[in-house]
Amino acid sequence: MTILFVNERCGYFGGVEQNIADVAAGLRARGHHCHLLAQAETTRDVAGYRALFDACHACNLADAAAIAACVAAVRPAVVYVHKVTHIAPLLALPKPLRIVRMIHDHDVCCPRRHKYFAYNSRICRHAAGWRCWADGAFVARDRTAPLGVRYHSIPATLRELRANHALDAVIVGSRFMRDELCDNGFAAPRVHVLAPIVRWDALAGTPAPDEPRIVYIGQLIRGKGVDLLLRAMALVRAPWQAEIVGDGNARAALECLCRQLGLGERVQFRGWVDNAALGAVYTRAKVVVVPSRWPEPFGMVGLEAMRHARPVVAFAVGGIPDWCVDGVTGILAPEQDLAAFARGLEQVLHDTPRARQMGAAALAHVTTAFNFDAYLGALERVFTHT
Repeated sequence: MTILFVNERCGYFGGVEQNIADVAAGLRARGHHCHLLAQAETTRDVAGYRALFDACHACNLADAAAIAACVAAVRPAVVYVHKVTHIAPLLALPKPLRIVRMIHDHDVCCPRRHKYFAYNSRICRHAAGWRCWADGAFVARDRTAPLGVRYHSIPATLRELRANHALDAVIVGSRFMRDELCDNGFAAPRVHVLAPIVRWDALAGTPAPDEPRIVYIGQLIRGKGVDLLLRAMALVRAPWQAEIVGDGNARAALECLCRQLGLGERVQFRGWVDNAALGAVYTRAKVVVVPSRWPEPFGMVGLEAMRHARPVVAFAVGGIPDWCVDGVTGILAPEQDLAAFARGLEQVLHDTPRARQMGAAALAHVTTAFNFDAYLGALERVFTHT
């Protein structure tokens, strides 16, 4: 089968591009032909990225004629769409060509993109509509604008949302994302839940250490909830240390909050750490935390932690309950419940046998439930509609 991947970027950039790379390599190993149609190149190993495909093609993804010309040359059995601004140029392709899209985040359904309310930071569980206006979603941050904000068209978002209803199939990473799409008018039989698994080498994992060390790995932005983590850690009784790994536009404010809470001697902000060094970070951890404010579409860091045999303490939001089994592979706290999050940390930090038992269960769970070959097989079935 020939598969044409469509994405805004060619080259490594984020989780979307990593997923495309892994899937293309996996499908080619199974005998398929994979092409990539992209609009722009990144600055990270573009040559190595291009080598993962039979061929890469460039065009403006808003140009329906250019897309049609590429499709005519490649003659794919299926077009596999990832991040694009507008779906209409792809839907204009002639039938019976099958068009499948993986929706990686909340952009399609949420004018704010992060799926939580501005006025109280709580997760929105409603379809897009009048609440978006009431929450001020027509205003978007823009550092280049004179006032630092710009107008965002809610009607345009709703039109784009409705256009996606015509896709032959949609793939999402979690049950939360499936429910979000169905609430917004997508036909349930066309929405398939496939966790965005990446290729991993076999990893035995190591037992959790005695040292009560908390590790956070991720972006330092509001949606990731590191401010909630700091406030929860301030409630934890008995000793602990923490590493915050990552960077982002909230770092300065988080460091300030850390000092205000009196945690300056116990929390280390490590900044960005490359993938080669992350293994050592996981090894030092007794528990890995996912304190997200926004509803994670899936939460790949959780699988990473479990691969290293580490329990996870997290808020039960978005796709996180799809991989964190409460009381077995980690502990889930209700949305933004700081006291419950702190209790979860205490249970793991100061009970080494339990931490190790949960870590072993986490490794076993990720090995069996999140298998890359099974993921590729499920993708093939979606592509062929079997």
